[in-house]
Amino acid sequence: LAMGAGNTEPVDPTMNGIDDNLGYEAFDPTAGDTPAVARNNHGGVWVQQRARPRRNRKSPGIRAMVRENIVTPANFIYPLFIHDEDFNQDIASMPGCQRHS
Repeated sequence: LAMGAGNTEPVDPTMNGIDDNLGYEAFDPTAGDTPAVARNNHGGVWVQQRARPRRNRKSPGIRAMVRENIVTPANFIYPLFIHDEDFNQDIASMPGCQRHS
């Protein structure tokens, strides 16, 4: 049994008997001939996932275009500011950056 964050009571992932003490008949989405959700091999609630066909991601070029993005420092552009004065001037709102002459 897993422990909930900030809660000392154990959490039952199977959710069996969660609605037993309500005082009325509760809807069980895992019961019946065609249940809305099923149970996995460990008795936990399992929602069927949609198929993700690869037909649009067959070529390496298309896969590279739609893959997750990873941003590294090499992707950033360092700003360069030029002004008409004869001295470099610090930019107060951008530490480490200057207006160059």
